[in-house]
Amino acid sequence: MKIHRAIMALRMLSAFTLAVPSFAYAYLQDEIQVYDDEINAKGEYSLELHLNTTPRGNQQQNYPGEVVNNNNTRVTPELAYGLGHDLEAGFYLSYSNNNNSFNYAGVKARLKWLPYQEEKGDSFFAGVNFEVANTPYPYEPSRYNGEMRFIVGKHIDEWLVAFNPIFDQALSQPQVHQGPIFATATRVSRNVTSEWALGSELYTNMNQVNQPIVYPNMNNVVYAMMYFDGKPIAFQAGVGKGVSHGADQTTLKAILSIPLP
Repeated sequence: MKIHRAIMALRMLSAFTLAVPSFAYAYLQDEIQVYDDEINAKGEYSLELHLNTTPRGNQQQNYPGEVVNNNNTRVTPELAYGLGHDLEAGFYLSYSNNNNSFNYAGVKARLKWLPYQEEKGDSFFAGVNFEVANTPYPYEPSRYNGEMRFIVGKHIDEWLVAFNPIFDQALSQPQVHQGPIFATATRVSRNVTSEWALGSELYTNMNQVNQPIVYPNMNNVVYAMMYFDGKPIAFQAGVGKGVSHGADQTTLKAILSIPLP
């Protein structure tokens, strides 16, 4: 069974690679999250509210007319639904408050597949998340973009380690012919009670996969995090500090899990 699932994963990866020849860095910071083994059961709905703000950010535009993160706040509700067979579909609607104006910032759809799960007897969890986005020009240089995010991790006693290698690709002009952008997201956390956990997250945007890594141009941010998995609302929140020259210096983020009937 595990060999069969591995073959299916390779086939899905191959199909996506053929359909999307190369990946681009997502400038809109609407979701800052490490994907782990959480996934909805078949027929289960969930609603999350992604919030983040950058009181001290990089003010250098990457392209003419870009809305930079500095002094801006992003609000993104996400509705997800369990399709069954270890599949979950999600839909994002993004907004950005910049220059004291609350503006529409795009939509995204995703499909998460998690064939390996520890609660089903596997020794680790692993899967992949596919995402496509339609984002206005001030937030992305190319309107249509895709993301392929691998998910791998493990629970070790009270610890959780999760790692996401990420490939982003522009699907429309002007960046559709550029190579994939590689990034990573990493979480290490420890349960301190049955409901609370503390940890850290590291987000690293490197470069196009066919280009050398230039450290000063990287956007690397480390977060001190807290996680609450209880009632009435589960949430995670953290404070991020840029650790490279090109990164935003201070970012605050939170994800609220809103109960649904």
